[in-house]
Amino acid sequence: PTAPTAPTAPTAPSHPCRPRRRRPAQKNVCTPHVRPKKAFKLFAQAADSTPQTALLIEFDNESDNGATIVSIEGENQSDLLVSVTGAFSALDLLVLDAMIKTEEGRVMDVFRVTTGRGEQIEEDDWGSVRQHVLSACSNSSRSSKPAIYGVAAESEETKQRPMSMANSNSNNNTFVEAELNNIENTAADLEAAAKDMQQSAADLVRIEQELASTKKAASAMAVDGEGNMSAEQGVDAQQVMAQLSARAEAAAILERRMAAMEALLSARRSPEGLSVTGPSSQRGGGAEGRFVMGSGGTGTGPAAGSGYEVFLQAFNWESCKHNWYKVLMEQCSEFAEAGFTALWLPPPTDSVSPQGYLPRDLYCLDSQYGSEAELRELVKTIQSKGLKAMADIVINHRCAHYQDDQGRWNRFGGRLAWDNKAICSNNPQFGGTGNLDSGDDYEAAPNIDHTQEFVQKDLVGWLNYLKKSIGFNGWRFDYVKGYGGKFTRLYIDGSVPELAIGEFWDSCDYTDGVLDYNQDKHRQRTVDWCDQTGGTSAAFDFTTKGILQEAVGRNERWRLVDAEGRPPGVVGVWPSRAITFIENHDTGSTLGHWPFPYHGLHEGYAYILTHPGTPCVFYDHYFQSDQGLGDSIKKLLKIRKQFGIHSRSKVKILQAVAEAYAANVDDKLTVKIGPGDFTPNSDGKDEWVLCCSGPSFAVWHKKGAIVFSNL
Repeated sequence: PTAPTAPTAPTAPSHPCRPRRRRPAQKNVCTPHVRPKKAFKLFAQAADSTPQTALLIEFDNESDNGATIVSIEGENQSDLLVSVTGAFSALDLLVLDAMIKTEEGRVMDVFRVTTGRGEQIEEDDWGSVRQHVLSACSNSSRSSKPAIYGVAAESEETKQRPMSMANSNSNNNTFVEAELNNIENTAADLEAAAKDMQQSAADLVRIEQELASTKKAASAMAVDGEGNMSAEQGVDAQQVMAQLSARAEAAAILERRMAAMEALLSARRSPEGLSVTGPSSQRGGGAEGRFVMGSGGTGTGPAAGSGYEVFLQAFNWESCKHNWYKVLMEQCSEFAEAGFTALWLPPPTDSVSPQGYLPRDLYCLDSQYGSEAELRELVKTIQSKGLKAMADIVINHRCAHYQDDQGRWNRFGGRLAWDNKAICSNNPQFGGTGNLDSGDDYEAAPNIDHTQEFVQKDLVGWLNYLKKSIGFNGWRFDYVKGYGGKFTRLYIDGSVPELAIGEFWDSCDYTDGVLDYNQDKHRQRTVDWCDQTGGTSAAFDFTTKGILQEAVGRNERWRLVDAEGRPPGVVGVWPSRAITFIENHDTGSTLGHWPFPYHGLHEGYAYILTHPGTPCVFYDHYFQSDQGLGDSIKKLLKIRKQFGIHSRSKVKILQAVAEAYAANVDDKLTVKIGPGDFTPNSDGKDEWVLCCSGPSFAVWHKKGAIVFSNL
């Protein structure tokens, strides 16, 4: 909705704090050459320092009125066809026909492509399509997710004892007895796992051989003078794409079964120096039960609230350009009626950057979003509608007001008039004299030393001011990788909010730019951070976002189940501490650091709004009318409330293949995402009733399922 423009704020003085998370500037790595008849050619080279083979990409809308002709020429690369077709699929582009030619190490491939609506690709979109294809075809092993916060954390290396080693001589008898009791079941499990692996490997080899035969059969293809495709000895493009899809799925199944075998073997070992009593011994107190199918965490504290919470991120990256508090005041009633329980508001403080992520005077609550008086009125309005107000808390770093005698910005003003003792000592550019940083460095601004008692006392006092004077109900902690989780717990315990969520944004694991199937280590790092807070804080489930958008964008929904049959994100191991989401102000909006595939937004929301965990809807999507996305979100919100789906709801995954994922939730709902066929009413049964559907998704409820009206 259009909002009135806020009065122009005074220009901030020159300051070393750099704007946070700006979208990385795109390097001009391609030189355009325009030709007549609405077609152009683009020569591309990878943006890194390693020389890459140039690709010639040509778009033509004149030769075929019903499709866009995309021609790609250059040196052949490993899996080039897979990369190109995967890029088209991610952009919701359909390949009608393809002609594949390889000569002396060079490819000359021609594709007839349309949009998902069967139309030509608009000339204005050629550049973005080209960029996506080039990125997909790059030989670089860099992650396709920008390293917003630097290099991904190193994978943990676990040393293991020999499988048959007992802890001590005194334990030998007990150990041997236990081993003998389990050996029969263990042998059967290992035999079954080995057979599964053998069959999966054979399937993958067979498909690879079929692809090799197809490649040999392929011959030169070209577009004639009138733009029509012809082939002397053609290759069926649909057949090739089906084989490529089958190969990807077979490889995933093999990887999944290898992971299952690894899990069986790991169960017979124990990490060096640790007890053999299971995951709880590695996770700290209160962790038992977290890794059992369908169970929730047992930690104490506010975390995600009651379990029935549904959040709305009530702003985007551009909201600071409007008098946003007034805009939200007019929408609170609608948000309450839709079924949301809490609104996540933008950072409320004075800031060097207009979005609020470079805070300066924490007690000054006049921001680009509105005045302190308007903020107070907004919080009051939110609560009058039965909603909770959650503040965005940015305390990893703080921008100073003044410079020291060496010109370094390390003198703070306002009520919290700190000096350089409040700044971590590994921030030499700001002259910090505090202790070393307890987390990752944030180079754009002075990193606050949270080990200092005066810092802890001041921040607890400020949080209590926001809670008791302004009226906030909860906190969303920004960039929690920057300081130890134990300090987050200290601030939660000191302010006792109703809600607490951390943004632990860690890079997923990739190989050659493709997301790895197994993301257990990635989600474990998020679980470990929640444990550092004593379970008092939940965390955004970046693992689920990364896997879900890859599954939808690449037509690889087999990714949506882990090796043990659970959802593959944090929601699969500690659902009560998992905040699931599709997009936020960083990943989407006008920044677009890590966007969800546009064509798959319906599928994404059908997944998070029917599954356990606590879902968070993005403001832009709620009001998006294209393809009825906003209406679908409203219907799904109603269904979640009606059938009492909550953060610990139990999930039984029924199907997870390339084109379809299906799951049963609490034996009340069945959800299917993807274009593939699926129905819960098999064998002629009529047990399930369709209650909601849209582009590539459907939701059924079970007849006689209990409907809640007052959650």
